[in-house]
Amino acid sequence: MLVIVTFGLFIFCVYASLHYSLDQQFEEKQISIENSATGRYENLALTMPFLEEQHLHLVGRKSIYYGAILILCSGLIFSFLLPMILEKILFRRLYSLIRSIVYITKTQDLSSTLCVSGTDEIAILAGEMNEMLLALSNEKMLRQQALHEVQKLNKNLEERVQEKAIQLQKQMYTDQLTTTPNRLQLNEDMKDAEKPHLAIINVEQFRTINEFYGYQAGDDLLLELAERLIKLIEPYHYKLYRLAGDEYAILANEGNEKNFSDWMLNIHNVIEKVPFKIHGHSSYLFVTIGIAITKDKPLEKAQMALEYARQYCLPLKVYHDDLPMKETHRNNLHWIHEVQDAIQEDRVMVYYQPIMNTLTFEISKYEVLVRLLGRDGQVISPGTFLPIIKKTKLYPRLTEVVLEKSFTHFADKDVDFSINLSAADILDHGVQELIGELLEDSCIAKRVTFEFVESEEFKNPDDLTFFIKKIKASGAKIAIDDFGSGYSNFAYILNMGAHYIKIDGSLISEIGTNPAMVAIVESIVYFAKQLGIRTIAEYVSSESIFLEAKRIGLDYVQGYYIGKPSPILVEENKFCCVRLGVS
Repeated sequence: MLVIVTFGLFIFCVYASLHYSLDQQFEEKQISIENSATGRYENLALTMPFLEEQHLHLVGRKSIYYGAILILCSGLIFSFLLPMILEKILFRRLYSLIRSIVYITKTQDLSSTLCVSGTDEIAILAGEMNEMLLALSNEKMLRQQALHEVQKLNKNLEERVQEKAIQLQKQMYTDQLTTTPNRLQLNEDMKDAEKPHLAIINVEQFRTINEFYGYQAGDDLLLELAERLIKLIEPYHYKLYRLAGDEYAILANEGNEKNFSDWMLNIHNVIEKVPFKIHGHSSYLFVTIGIAITKDKPLEKAQMALEYARQYCLPLKVYHDDLPMKETHRNNLHWIHEVQDAIQEDRVMVYYQPIMNTLTFEISKYEVLVRLLGRDGQVISPGTFLPIIKKTKLYPRLTEVVLEKSFTHFADKDVDFSINLSAADILDHGVQELIGELLEDSCIAKRVTFEFVESEEFKNPDDLTFFIKKIKASGAKIAIDDFGSGYSNFAYILNMGAHYIKIDGSLISEIGTNPAMVAIVESIVYFAKQLGIRTIAEYVSSESIFLEAKRIGLDYVQGYYIGKPSPILVEENKFCCVRLGVS
């Protein structure tokens, strides 16, 4: 529209300039002429043709001048409007495309489209961009769907993790067999109790039930016992816990000592009088109960009361500060902690006691003995802590330390040595593996002797037999320690196939003064010689004992008369037994 108006204006200007020029040529002019007759001037109307020659030059000049001005003005106007017209014509659709792109960029609205019609390059560009926007929109939608799925998956995972955490927490505080709270939960509940009344119930001889009827029957029995106890305590709103194995605990937070102990005694009587069914047979349980009514370490004190009741065959015992077992229990705990710390802090020492050959008077063997180094530098003898540690699971760990240090010490020495092992050591998987590795890697298996106590009880003798076969296969030797203590079983020697018999010090210490002891030792030595087994006398503490042991025919002697246990070997400290004439 603007182009039409501009072009019309230009035509109008040209037409106006030409029209003006023609009008000037044919316009009538008023010319004044003097009349000679009258002496006055008269106006005459003359047409252009008549004045053509006189005015042609003047009229032409004016016409050209005004026409040029009009043409110039119209040219200026047209030259000013033409770029605007071209801009509107050529760039209007491009500007529309750009504005649409800017809008989409700012709003991030990929669902919008570029509305540009036509078939030129701008329309083609707009179409391609619309396809690109569609692809981006689809990609965005897919990303949003993927993000939604990931968020949903994360939420599901969080829920599952929370559920699993709750399950694990529940399992942590719940006994798997009876589904009752366990020891951890008991410790937490006792923290909240103002004055906890705690009773520990122990099933006596439960191990025998497991061995005779089987472990499944034992589990069924424990489950049935838990169900009975829950029914008994339900009216009182007490809580039942399973501590471990054959022990249960009942926690109350109210009442007085007498009422609680009387009520627990009633529980004791009900359990022992009502039979349980095991494989269709009626069987009675016997239980012992320990009670502690205190905020200060109730579990530990109830356990002490239980141990006291079991020791004196009482059905029930309430803890009091004057309980005789308190000091013993405290001493046991002290040494357990002390040995545990000594293992961690490398304060376990290994001493070596020499064993002499009675024929050559040579120190040809050593027995490895354990000691503890106290924090004050004092050496602690095994009699102080070993009887306590043997009753705990800490004993195999102590044995491992002695094994490692002994094999390291004798690795470069041409001398035999012996190490004591207990039933707990032989049954411990870690000790067995360590012995196997040491015998295989050290190349000194033929110089090692493992001593077993004759009176040590094994629940399954096959375990000992299997272990001995493995030791012998490596080249190591076997010795029976403390033979003759309590009772002597010669068949035991035959079954083990021992290389050495160490006769107990209770017999050797009296062979110099007691003929009966001499006869016993002579019979053991005679029996051993018939089987080709070497004999060793322990606790040889005087010359008379040494001479009698040599006369009887013992192959080796060991004791303070020969040499005390020391952290170094005889050869290392230049020791010599002057009394025996050995240099």
